[in-house]
Amino acid sequence: MALALQYIGEYRLQLLSHLKVDAQILQDKIFSTLRTRVLDVVSLGSLEAVQTCILLGSYFLYHGDPGLAWPICGCALRIAQALNLHRRLPLTASTPASGTSKPRRSNEVRKRCWWAVYEIETFCSMLYGHPHSILDADCDVEFLDASAKPAMSKNPRSFNEPLSCETTLLSYKYFMSRLSILIRAALTELYGVNRNSPNGWISGAGDHASRLQVLVEKVTELDNRLSGWASELPSRLQLRSDTPKGPIYESLAEIDEDIGASGEKFESYIFQLQALALKLAYENARILIHRPLLSYKMVSPPTPDYGTIPAVPARLPNTDPFQSSLLTCRNAALETSRIGSFSIFRLASGTYAVAFIGSHLLTAGVALCILASIDPLSISSQESKIGIHRLLGMQMDLKRRSVLAAQGLEVLQKLTKLVLTKELEKMLQPKSDSRFGGTYCQELTTSTPMQTEDGGSISQNHSLQQPSPQTSQLDLNRMVLHHPGMATQSASQRSNDDDRPELMNYECFEDPIVTAALLDFESGTVALLEQKTYWS
Repeated sequence: MALALQYIGEYRLQLLSHLKVDAQILQDKIFSTLRTRVLDVVSLGSLEAVQTCILLGSYFLYHGDPGLAWPICGCALRIAQALNLHRRLPLTASTPASGTSKPRRSNEVRKRCWWAVYEIETFCSMLYGHPHSILDADCDVEFLDASAKPAMSKNPRSFNEPLSCETTLLSYKYFMSRLSILIRAALTELYGVNRNSPNGWISGAGDHASRLQVLVEKVTELDNRLSGWASELPSRLQLRSDTPKGPIYESLAEIDEDIGASGEKFESYIFQLQALALKLAYENARILIHRPLLSYKMVSPPTPDYGTIPAVPARLPNTDPFQSSLLTCRNAALETSRIGSFSIFRLASGTYAVAFIGSHLLTAGVALCILASIDPLSISSQESKIGIHRLLGMQMDLKRRSVLAAQGLEVLQKLTKLVLTKELEKMLQPKSDSRFGGTYCQELTTSTPMQTEDGGSISQNHSLQQPSPQTSQLDLNRMVLHHPGMATQSASQRSNDDDRPELMNYECFEDPIVTAALLDFESGTVALLEQKTYWS
């Protein structure tokens, strides 16, 4: 009830007013009671206590108090584990197979509750860099039953087993749960969120080249798994302009006036909301997976038989993993920026999804700011700036409904000014250098503070000296790109493993231009966000 009151429209406000009920006072009273009695709720140790903690924690997460959200969600996790929600219930011979049986319904409620805990735990870990508190090896709970007729369906028991039932409104949670598992794997294996994890590449043995090879292989593996996930999405959960649409509401007011909504129009509306959320989460996951490779560059070693004639490097393979990751991140962020062209985006601004949308728009905006500053005068940079402009407009549309969107808008505006400042500096200092066949910008070896609108400064102190692998990885707590339909190659279009370059045969080093951009914008974004109440 309290969450619904957060997004109530004018029509329902009038209905409450006729009953002499003030919506804001009622909401404040409910949350005040919950704050006062939350320990009493937790002490019950029941399934309802887990559900209450999840809902309350998600509210604080999205509406201005993440510091309180994390421990409340932690309470939900501990109660869920005490209730063994993460373990599969044994089905006895006496358990009826009918979907209307009480034991089966009870089991589905337990699973739904557990996967809700898993999702919010993963989201907090991705957004704030907190360690993930769930060990997948300890969990053997099944995926959710996505069928409206459980007796006619067969639940997948593993990640690789496809869903075979018809698409229902329950299918969304099934696919979001699977995506959460993928995101959790990326956080652990690529960023070392769980520092004691043996899978984290940053803790692997061997020299820099071999560890970089392992990193590329892990990124490739996770990207293939993500592509496989996307290929299984049914058409009703795909956000595409050519997707046949059923009847849908025309405005937020129409939704507000549809009390007790049901029927084909309402179902079509919910399906499109679900498709929007899955699309944003998918694009975010692609950025998350490919982000670790952005700092690197690969060139073939020169041939030493030319004397004083400059050596001509051999042609790089078509599967340069670092260039591919850069293009993937750019395309994913641009795809996110195009979400505003769908009518469902406007309707989503009046729902609980608005904060979820705002966080993913911020991720895409930071990514495009970084990529636009790598080569400020290029065509790709211009395309990135167009994407930033679209994202700014989307955040502006959402800011009245979401604290996160309003603060994300302010952050993106300041980062955009940094992009334009770098572009202006490049235009006013076009020093010719025949070695590069164009202009050569000396800002990589200088220290130039950039002034922000708040009077602070973001220092640009970069060196062409190659840093060690340990120091080159930004700590997860300082990275903003960890909040998650790519137009890039699908799994079937990719080259096979034989075409993948062996990194040991090429010179791989950190690209100073990209590293400079990453340091500028990630440290700058963190500095700006730390000034905000929501991100404190």
